[in-house]
Amino acid sequence: MAEFDPNLEAAQQRAYDAILRHALAVERNTRGMTADVKRLIDDAGSTLAQQLNERLENLSPGDLAALSRYQQGQRISKLPSRVQGVIKLIDEWAQSLGANIQSSWQSDAVEFIQQELDFNRDLFDSIMRDPVTVSASAKAIYRQAMQTPVLGKFVESSLRDESLATQERVYATIRNGVAQGQTNNEIIKALRGTKYLDYRDGVLNTTRNNLSSIVRTGRSHLSNETNETVYEALGLEQVVFVATIDGRTTLRCSSLDQSTYDRNSNYPKPPLHWGCRSIIAPYFGGKIMGNRPYVKAFKPIGRIRKDDRPADMVGQVRASTSMTGFLRRPDNAAFARQYFGPKRYELFKSGKLSVKQMVRADGTRYSLSELRTQHRKDFAEVFG
Repeated sequence: MAEFDPNLEAAQQRAYDAILRHALAVERNTRGMTADVKRLIDDAGSTLAQQLNERLENLSPGDLAALSRYQQGQRISKLPSRVQGVIKLIDEWAQSLGANIQSSWQSDAVEFIQQELDFNRDLFDSIMRDPVTVSASAKAIYRQAMQTPVLGKFVESSLRDESLATQERVYATIRNGVAQGQTNNEIIKALRGTKYLDYRDGVLNTTRNNLSSIVRTGRSHLSNETNETVYEALGLEQVVFVATIDGRTTLRCSSLDQSTYDRNSNYPKPPLHWGCRSIIAPYFGGKIMGNRPYVKAFKPIGRIRKDDRPADMVGQVRASTSMTGFLRRPDNAAFARQYFGPKRYELFKSGKLSVKQMVRADGTRYSLSELRTQHRKDFAEVFG
């Protein structure tokens, strides 16, 4: 293991503080990338709406019927030429969309990894006696990350699958529109949505939301893969799991917050679910000092008007405070009750069930009926 500052608690505090601040910066950066994805889909939707509307105007009722019966992969040579033109337009549009998504992701991802490497270098230079050079390049880490599945899927494959799914959504919307006797304008509106609602009411909004989730999860994957590469180069022996203290954190991430692991063990590595914001931080042993932020809210603080924020909605607690410890504090009872739900909260408050016992092995929540079946005695003691 590389030699760190002899005052390990001071080194731990500097590392922990820096990584928490950096995680917030990464979250803001990720919001910027999801905004780029939104613009990409909006531009593609605008192009499709204009070109498709022109093509649909030229179709006869018989052409529309033939188009509505078309299934992807079928030969189109026997279809009317105008119908073939619509199919080629949609397919080429979807291919272009997929290529643009991949290109945007790849260029931003490599740049993001380089920023993560630079952050780690500056951080460990400040707490190590003799800095260790990380030989892996951003491109090499990217290739490794893309060959490592996330939640059972590969990021680039997920992006490709979404462009194909979007293609099928376009066809499905047209088929449904023809079957329902909709006008061409109504079909286009169903696809793209309306400007008044920022196009959130259109089918393409599903693509926008799915891609945002993939990008957020992919960014988490890239960040943690970069950290793992750096920690390995440094010979770091232990790591600590750090969740976000707010209402959007899942029960599984809450149950793992502040848990420490041997780095070479098979410990739970974020992302643990789509949109996961948990991180892995270096751990040098001893007590974690300093403070960490909390938000007692169930949506991003930026979406809550300042006039609607109670005085204690945002603040800081000791860095060693876990999400479980935060939820047990009497002054957070109202927040905890809303976080768990009334029955789970009573079981948690009474000490009958831990957060970990409320979660399945795959990270999903047990239903109340499942918990009641598994813990009949505890339910009886709490609820009679």
